[in-house]
Amino acid sequence: PERPELDLPGLDLARAGEIKFEAPDLRRFPALRLGFSALRLGGTMPAVMNAANEESVSAFLSGKIGFNMIVETVAQVMEEHKNLEARNLEEILSADAWARERARELIHV
Repeated sequence: PERPELDLPGLDLARAGEIKFEAPDLRRFPALRLGFSALRLGGTMPAVMNAANEESVSAFLSGKIGFNMIVETVAQVMEEHKNLEARNLEEILSADAWARERARELIHV
């Protein structure tokens, strides 16, 4: 909701020309690999990945960690998490809270 006003022309796909899509390079973009992993595992893992990512990005933006530590922190939190089926909102919120706390612990080590 807090977006800067930009005086830019709209995107006209008809004038953009040819668009080429390629398979994503998961080595160059490890966060994408983590996202695909969370999606494949399902359960509480997507909530854990998201929570760890939000905490890590916040720490990066406040200058507490370097950019590369975002993915390292998220990966570590995901690796430590015992994935659950996520049968209800309580389990998802509990996994979210755990992941946020664990990410903060790793960031302040």
